[in-house]
Amino acid sequence: MSWKPAKGPGLVQQVLKSLPYTSPAPNYDEKRSSKPSSRLSFFRRRIRLKGNSSISVPLGFVLLFPSIVVILIIILIIRHPSSSGRILVPAGTPPSIRRISEKHDRVFATGCLDPEVQNKGPRANAAFVVLARNKELDGVIQSIKSVERHFNRWFNYPYVFLNDGDFEQEFKDTVTNYTSSPVEFGKINATMWGYPDW
Repeated sequence: MSWKPAKGPGLVQQVLKSLPYTSPAPNYDEKRSSKPSSRLSFFRRRIRLKGNSSISVPLGFVLLFPSIVVILIIILIIRHPSSSGRILVPAGTPPSIRRISEKHDRVFATGCLDPEVQNKGPRANAAFVVLARNKELDGVIQSIKSVERHFNRWFNYPYVFLNDGDFEQEFKDTVTNYTSSPVEFGKINATMWGYPDW
């Protein structure tokens, strides 16, 4: 009698089918691909420049380029020396001393000089000449206060006030009250006060 293999699934295959199935452990590539997408994957997403174009660009480049341009424009506006809108400079800071061209305008001194030392040197034969009318008293007082505070309280140069009319006594008294320097008042004719006819 000869032995013949049985037709159909073998015994081992039947046993394997009857056992509960466990999936094999994932390999490294499968783990990496099944990893949840990172936050930056949004920027890697490719977009087409035109609807049916074959050229696509990562979204990160599309957003990065305009951002860099805007930042550079803001930096150039803030750093430009002639910019009047120095937005980020605090209000209480004094202005910086700018260098001027020494080819034509050489400065005598940079910064502040000691007035007591400067007063001992030779003095210029000079006076402050002010063209003013009686109605301009408030502006004249502000100017005298500024000149006295910054310069003339140490040097005492005289003031000469000129008008095309007569100065009122109130004008004279108020002006002399704001300075210890000698003050003179004069009257000039209308042709000297206004613009020339030619």
